Amino acid sequence: KATVSVLNCRRGGLTRFCSPMSEIKVGVQVISKDEVATVKYRGPLDGVKGMWLGLEFKTKVKGGSGGDGHYQRKRYFDGKPGYCLFVRPESVCTATGGDGFASVFTQLQVFDAIGEGEALDLMSSSFKAADSFRKKPTGAQHADPHGMFKQTKLQPSSGSIQDLGAMPKLDATKKDGSVSATYPEEVLGYYKRNRDENRIPKLPIEQVMYLVNSMAAQYKKAIPTALNSVEVPKSGNLIVCGDTHGQFMDMLWIFFKHGLPSPDHIYLFNGDICDRGESALEIFMVLFAFGLRYPGCVWINKGNHEDGFMNMHYGFDAELRKKYPRGHSEILAAFQKLFKLLPLATVISDKVFVVHGGLPRTPVHLDHIKSINHRRDAPSPPTNLHDYVFFDSIWSDPHEGRGVGTSDRGGNCVAFGPDITEKFLVRNKMSMVIRSHQVPERLHPDGYPAGFDWHHPIKPSTTAKPLSKAQLGMCLTVFSASNYCGHTANRGAVVVFENDVEQFAVLEHQALDMDTLVCMQEESETVADRVRQIANKENVARSRMQGMTVGFMRSSMIKNLKHLIMRKKQDLFDWFFAMDPEKDLHIPPEVWEDGCQSVLSDKLNWAEIRDVLHLVKNDSGLICYTHFLNRFQIRFQSKMGGHSGFERAISDRCYEMLLVSDLSLKDTFAMLDRNDDGYVSIYEFQEVLEDLGTGMTTPQIQSLMNTMIQHACPNAGIELEDFLSTLQLRYSATNRKAVPANAAWVPEFLGKVTRAAIAYVKKMKSVEMMVVPKDTPLAFLTEFFHMHDTDGSGFLEPQEFKVALKALPLCAKLSDANLDQLTKYCDSDGNGRINYLEFLHSLHVDDDASTNSFLTQDILAYIKHTLFFTFRQPMYRAFQALGTDDVRISTKQFKELIDSVNDQYLPKLLSSEQIDCLVNTLSVDAQGKLDFVEFIDSFEIVDELLDECM
Repeated sequence: KATVSVLNCRRGGLTRFCSPMSEIKVGVQVISKDEVATVKYRGPLDGVKGMWLGLEFKTKVKGGSGGDGHYQRKRYFDGKPGYCLFVRPESVCTATGGDGFASVFTQLQVFDAIGEGEALDLMSSSFKAADSFRKKPTGAQHADPHGMFKQTKLQPSSGSIQDLGAMPKLDATKKDGSVSATYPEEVLGYYKRNRDENRIPKLPIEQVMYLVNSMAAQYKKAIPTALNSVEVPKSGNLIVCGDTHGQFMDMLWIFFKHGLPSPDHIYLFNGDICDRGESALEIFMVLFAFGLRYPGCVWINKGNHEDGFMNMHYGFDAELRKKYPRGHSEILAAFQKLFKLLPLATVISDKVFVVHGGLPRTPVHLDHIKSINHRRDAPSPPTNLHDYVFFDSIWSDPHEGRGVGTSDRGGNCVAFGPDITEKFLVRNKMSMVIRSHQVPERLHPDGYPAGFDWHHPIKPSTTAKPLSKAQLGMCLTVFSASNYCGHTANRGAVVVFENDVEQFAVLEHQALDMDTLVCMQEESETVADRVRQIANKENVARSRMQGMTVGFMRSSMIKNLKHLIMRKKQDLFDWFFAMDPEKDLHIPPEVWEDGCQSVLSDKLNWAEIRDVLHLVKNDSGLICYTHFLNRFQIRFQSKMGGHSGFERAISDRCYEMLLVSDLSLKDTFAMLDRNDDGYVSIYEFQEVLEDLGTGMTTPQIQSLMNTMIQHACPNAGIELEDFLSTLQLRYSATNRKAVPANAAWVPEFLGKVTRAAIAYVKKMKSVEMMVVPKDTPLAFLTEFFHMHDTDGSGFLEPQEFKVALKALPLCAKLSDANLDQLTKYCDSDGNGRINYLEFLHSLHVDDDASTNSFLTQDILAYIKHTLFFTFRQPMYRAFQALGTDDVRISTKQFKELIDSVNDQYLPKLLSSEQIDCLVNTLSVDAQGKLDFVEFIDSFEIVDELLDECM
């Protein structure tokens, strides 16, 4: 836990990890300067303002700066000389890792729930577009019902993209946050001319840091409050852009159509520049270069993705790590600092309120927004008025019902109705709300999702005064990333205010590829030429994209569906089983659809998805829901070939606990089949697992109970023989005792003994009419054990085992020494006798006809599900806080990370034995470190049916 706290206190501005002053008391352990220390003093120091902590470290303070509890000749506490320091409270955190990590963990859970809602919205948009495309012939003419090009005013030279390709030069002597007159277009030309599929153009890290830090300094001075204010240029344009999400071509296309940023072309980007796409860094660099060249021409509102948690989860962190393996942490820390300076909203000419998400659930004046401390991480979950206003400004959505409603995003998100919008506008004497945050649901006649959508229509009774007749609603959603994520097929859009706030147009676009853009620029001689080219090229691009997009959409939707189904797999099983009156694991298609709608999402057309997933119905027209669910698995496959042993090590634990319990044959059967009916019922199984201490946690046992249901006979259970065969977990193949050098022949010979024992019982059965319940290897071996347990003790004494071996022709000529070696080897616990499970362990058979290893797979599936969905992001977040470019950590650090996450749950999700198994099988380098990022990326969700076909 101490390691986690060390991670929390390092670079990156992660102040949320620090403990409140009220928690830091004399005697507690804290982390300071990456070391554990004990608080010896808490209070003021003479001649110095503020509160201080006197710490005594466990190791000597580096650099010879440590003291002994004195400050300016006054002793505040008695400490070990050279081991003590005075520090500010805000620079430390408690060494328990408890509350601080729990707070971060809560935030991750909230953002995770919201992220699931975002994924559902994205899938819903894709399905709608795909459905529309199926009904629309490819190559249909594209109308222009919203005047996409009629009101476009394109600027000549100042609004063109320069054809430069050389590395931009930044004057190293500049310290004032400015850039040369040509630098912005040099940056833009460099990115444009040097970009291809195999090469990512990169500015020197010194230029990246200069641009980020200089822009942060500009914003810090220019935007002192959470509310920014800009004016529409009297002889120019103000362009409001929605989400771009790392889609560099959309920014280029917008600049091509509407001009580069300048004093006459002011741009307001309404948040969510980063994440999802792969080129957010390039967008930021271009915007910052223009913003420094022309201060006040580039403004950015805070979106929900301008946040450290979201960057970790949705790609910006990975983008920076990929482009700058060395220096990544420094760049990320600079961006996080800048993100905290971004305003929550911007007012345009006192009439238009621009905010990324939407309006808060609580009625507020603009002065309330100004008073919010916005220079911090987004509060999650929110706890007070200011928190809710902050949170809602980046997360809320409009809905058509009255008042504040629930949001499909989940978490703490809300939706605001038309009455909320009207009251806000009237209260603040404004006319319109512009927001972004989501792909509009509206479809064009050609089947493509729009780039904008109006909400909360203006009625005769509306008291808020609209800007003009062009305003069709009190609230406008504008989204600038066209064909969002490559499979939504939506148009992008911007809002252009020309000369005055009342003169505006909402203009859509379809971003084209780089080659087309370059050709158009070279061929355009006049503005009129460019307008005609834009209209023609965008229509051609949409026609071409329609033919390609449906297939790509299908692939992307399946990927998202796999994630969604795997996440809710247990809940789906519970729902299906409850609606299965016969308990035969089959349900009608309409019940399957109802279950998916109830558990997963009511936004998706599950009747169509059923066909997409190729669900097979039996002769009675029913769906086997266990076959469906079992298709979806989490694979753990290290890309570096390591860590492969943990699955086997964990799965062996259950059988091992039975093995060492040294039960007789009768006691083994009695423990498993407590009512002696030949079946192991679900409840008997649960009692066995709890009594044995198998190293499984309570949630894992509950999960295994449902697996038992899948393999049990209705109202009975699983047959005892199949259960024993499965419970063996193929343990024998990998967990034999160490073989002495003079007995290396034993393991291979025992395999022959197994086959000979089975043949022996088969012969006895045919000759002496012996009754064996089933013709299976396990049944024959059990009978062989029973035949030679002559004293009926339920164990094979050494002499009984030797007699059993001599009964086999294979062993007839073995010496007494050989028989002793075999006997000693089979006595796994070394207590001088062989119990039933030791016997099965030694004479192992891989019986593919049995119930197989479903228990193994269930235990592993649960653990991998826990690691993937629950542990992965908190562990990665703590790893990020290390502030290092080295992706390697020690196994000790890894264990402390996973323990800290596990401690947030009661009951715990992983047992200490399972964590030890995982840690002990990690693949490490010569320094004893593992590649943490590679481990995190080793998990993959698969559909075992469709993935094999694709």
